[in-house]
Amino acid sequence: MEPVPEAMTSAIIKIVIWVIPVIILVKITEKTELFSYLGLRHSIRKGLKWAGGVSILFILYFLVLNIAFLEGAELQIGFNEWLNTIILVGITEEIVFRGFLLRKLLNSYRFWIANIITSILFVSIHFPIWFHKGLFEFPYILSATITAFILSMIFGFVYRKSNSLWSVIILHSFYNLLVSLFY
Repeated sequence: MEPVPEAMTSAIIKIVIWVIPVIILVKITEKTELFSYLGLRHSIRKGLKWAGGVSILFILYFLVLNIAFLEGAELQIGFNEWLNTIILVGITEEIVFRGFLLRKLLNSYRFWIANIITSILFVSIHFPIWFHKGLFEFPYILSATITAFILSMIFGFVYRKSNSLWSVIILHSFYNLLVSLFY
Protein backbone atom coordinates (compact mmCIF):
# COMPACT_ATOMS: atom_id res chain seq x y z
CA MET A 1 0.00 0.00 0.00
CA GLU A 2 1.31 3.44 -0.91
CA PRO A 3 2.01 5.76 2.04
CA VAL A 4 -0.49 8.56 2.69
CA PRO A 5 1.99 11.43 2.06
CA GLU A 6 2.78 10.10 -1.44
CA ALA A 7 -0.93 9.74 -2.21
CA MET A 8 -1.55 13.31 -1.06
CA THR A 9 1.37 14.60 -3.16
CA SER A 10 -0.07 12.86 -6.20
CA ALA A 11 -3.49 14.39 -5.49
CA ILE A 12 -2.05 17.89 -5.18
CA ILE A 13 -0.11 17.47 -8.43
CA LYS A 14 -3.32 16.42 -10.26
CA ILE A 15 -5.13 19.49 -9.02
CA VAL A 16 -2.26 21.85 -9.87
CA ILE A 17 -1.69 20.38 -13.35
CA TRP A 18 -5.33 19.79 -14.36
CA VAL A 19 -7.77 21.96 -12.46
CA ILE A 20 -5.96 25.23 -11.78
CA PRO A 21 -5.10 25.88 -15.47
CA VAL A 22 -8.76 25.32 -16.40
CA ILE A 23 -9.90 27.73 -13.69
CA ILE A 24 -7.48 30.35 -15.00
CA LEU A 25 -8.51 29.77 -18.63
CA VAL A 26 -12.23 30.03 -17.84
CA LYS A 27 -11.68 33.21 -15.82
CA ILE A 28 -9.59 34.80 -18.60
CA THR A 29 -11.39 33.64 -21.74
CA GLU A 30 -15.00 33.26 -20.65
CA LYS A 31 -15.35 36.00 -18.05
CA THR A 32 -18.17 34.04 -16.49
CA GLU A 33 -18.88 32.23 -13.26
CA LEU A 34 -16.70 29.10 -13.16
CA PHE A 35 -19.18 26.57 -11.74
CA SER A 36 -21.94 27.59 -14.15
CA TYR A 37 -19.59 27.45 -17.14
CA LEU A 38 -18.38 23.95 -16.26
CA GLY A 39 -21.92 22.65 -15.66
CA LEU A 40 -21.58 22.22 -11.91
CA ARG A 41 -24.44 24.55 -10.88
CA HIS A 42 -27.41 23.45 -12.98
CA SER A 43 -29.26 20.28 -13.96
CA ILE A 44 -27.95 18.46 -10.89
CA ARG A 45 -31.06 16.27 -10.53
CA LYS A 46 -31.05 15.45 -14.26
CA GLY A 47 -27.32 14.71 -14.05
CA LEU A 48 -27.84 12.32 -11.15
CA LYS A 49 -30.56 10.47 -13.10
CA TRP A 50 -28.23 10.04 -16.09
CA ALA A 51 -25.36 8.97 -13.82
CA GLY A 52 -27.58 6.41 -12.10
CA GLY A 53 -28.92 4.96 -15.33
CA VAL A 54 -25.55 4.61 -17.04
CA SER A 55 -23.99 3.29 -13.80
CA ILE A 56 -26.48 0.43 -13.87
CA LEU A 57 -25.31 -0.39 -17.40
CA PHE A 58 -21.68 -0.30 -16.21
CA ILE A 59 -22.52 -2.68 -13.34
CA LEU A 60 -24.22 -5.09 -15.74
CA TYR A 61 -21.24 -4.93 -18.10
CA PHE A 62 -18.77 -5.71 -15.30
CA LEU A 63 -20.92 -8.49 -13.88
CA VAL A 64 -21.24 -10.17 -17.28
CA LEU A 65 -17.53 -9.73 -17.92
CA ASN A 66 -16.68 -11.05 -14.46
CA ILE A 67 -18.93 -14.09 -14.80
CA ALA A 68 -17.65 -14.91 -18.28
CA PHE A 69 -13.91 -14.24 -18.01
CA LEU A 70 -12.67 -13.06 -14.64
CA GLU A 71 -12.18 -14.73 -11.31
CA GLY A 72 -13.72 -12.31 -8.81
CA ALA A 73 -13.56 -8.91 -7.24
CA GLU A 74 -10.75 -7.34 -5.20
CA LEU A 75 -12.44 -5.82 -2.18
CA GLN A 76 -9.36 -4.17 -0.67
CA ILE A 77 -8.63 -0.81 -2.22
CA GLY A 78 -5.83 1.31 -0.78
CA PHE A 79 -5.98 4.99 0.17
CA ASN A 80 -4.03 6.10 -2.90
CA GLU A 81 -6.37 4.26 -5.24
CA TRP A 82 -9.46 5.66 -3.49
CA LEU A 83 -8.14 9.21 -3.53
CA ASN A 84 -6.35 9.41 -6.86
CA THR A 85 -7.88 6.76 -9.12
CA ILE A 86 -11.48 6.75 -7.98
CA ILE A 87 -12.27 10.21 -6.56
CA LEU A 88 -9.86 12.74 -8.05
CA VAL A 89 -9.47 11.32 -11.55
CA GLY A 90 -13.21 11.63 -12.14
CA ILE A 91 -13.20 15.22 -10.95
CA THR A 92 -9.98 16.45 -12.55
CA GLU A 93 -10.30 14.73 -15.93
CA GLU A 94 -13.97 15.63 -16.34
CA ILE A 95 -13.38 19.28 -15.49
CA VAL A 96 -10.73 19.38 -18.20
CA PHE A 97 -12.26 17.17 -20.90
CA ARG A 98 -16.03 17.65 -20.67
CA GLY A 99 -16.35 20.82 -18.59
CA PHE A 100 -13.77 22.81 -20.53
CA LEU A 101 -12.49 21.19 -23.76
CA LEU A 102 -15.75 19.70 -25.03
CA ARG A 103 -17.62 22.85 -24.09
CA LYS A 104 -15.01 25.01 -25.86
CA LEU A 105 -14.98 22.83 -28.98
CA LEU A 106 -18.77 23.08 -29.20
CA ASN A 107 -18.28 26.76 -30.04
CA SER A 108 -16.66 25.73 -33.34
CA TYR A 109 -17.83 22.19 -34.14
CA ARG A 110 -20.97 20.10 -34.13
CA PHE A 111 -21.36 17.87 -31.08
CA TRP A 112 -20.12 14.57 -32.56
CA ILE A 113 -17.00 16.15 -34.08
CA ALA A 114 -16.24 17.96 -30.80
CA ASN A 115 -16.84 14.73 -28.86
CA ILE A 116 -14.50 12.75 -31.15
CA ILE A 117 -11.73 15.37 -30.81
CA THR A 118 -12.19 15.42 -27.03
CA SER A 119 -12.12 11.61 -26.93
CA ILE A 120 -8.89 11.42 -28.94
CA LEU A 121 -7.29 13.88 -26.54
CA PHE A 122 -8.70 11.93 -23.58
CA VAL A 123 -7.12 8.71 -24.86
CA SER A 124 -3.79 10.43 -25.50
CA ILE A 125 -3.41 11.59 -21.88
CA HIS A 126 -3.55 7.96 -20.79
CA PHE A 127 -0.56 6.91 -22.92
CA PRO A 128 2.10 8.12 -20.42
CA ILE A 129 0.31 6.29 -17.58
CA TRP A 130 0.13 3.05 -19.56
CA PHE A 131 3.77 3.43 -20.63
CA HIS A 132 4.88 4.09 -17.02
CA LYS A 133 2.99 1.01 -15.80
CA GLY A 134 4.52 -1.19 -18.52
CA LEU A 135 1.18 -1.63 -20.27
CA PHE A 136 2.12 0.04 -23.54
CA GLU A 137 2.29 -3.20 -25.50
CA PHE A 138 0.06 -5.10 -27.86
CA PRO A 139 -2.73 -6.28 -27.37
CA TYR A 140 -3.36 -4.36 -24.11
CA ILE A 141 -2.74 -0.95 -25.67
CA LEU A 142 -5.29 -1.59 -28.41
CA SER A 143 -8.06 -2.68 -26.04
CA ALA A 144 -7.23 0.11 -23.55
CA THR A 145 -7.28 2.73 -26.31
CA ILE A 146 -10.62 1.52 -27.65
CA THR A 147 -12.11 1.31 -24.16
CA ALA A 148 -10.94 4.82 -23.17
CA PHE A 149 -12.23 6.25 -26.46
CA ILE A 150 -15.66 4.63 -26.11
CA LEU A 151 -15.92 5.71 -22.46
CA SER A 152 -15.01 9.26 -23.41
CA MET A 153 -17.68 9.26 -26.13
CA ILE A 154 -20.23 8.00 -23.58
CA PHE A 155 -19.17 10.63 -21.05
CA GLY A 156 -19.48 13.36 -23.69
CA PHE A 157 -22.94 12.12 -24.71
CA VAL A 158 -24.14 12.00 -21.09
CA TYR A 159 -22.72 15.48 -20.46
CA ARG A 160 -24.61 16.81 -23.47
CA LYS A 161 -27.88 15.10 -22.50
CA SER A 162 -27.74 15.94 -18.80
CA ASN A 163 -26.15 19.39 -19.12
CA SER A 164 -24.42 18.56 -15.84
CA LEU A 165 -20.75 17.87 -15.21
CA TRP A 166 -21.76 16.02 -12.04
CA SER A 167 -23.20 13.20 -14.14
CA VAL A 168 -19.88 12.45 -15.84
CA ILE A 169 -17.80 13.02 -12.71
CA ILE A 170 -19.91 10.38 -10.95
CA LEU A 171 -19.81 8.03 -13.95
CA HIS A 172 -16.06 8.35 -14.40
CA SER A 173 -15.38 7.77 -10.71
CA PHE A 174 -17.84 4.87 -10.57
CA TYR A 175 -16.30 3.25 -13.65
CA ASN A 176 -12.83 3.55 -12.06
CA LEU A 177 -14.19 1.98 -8.88
CA LEU A 178 -15.52 -0.97 -10.88
CA VAL A 179 -12.16 -1.34 -12.65
CA SER A 180 -10.40 -1.27 -9.25
CA LEU A 181 -12.73 -3.96 -7.93
CA PHE A 182 -12.74 -6.29 -10.93
CA TYR A 183 -9.22 -6.01 -12.39
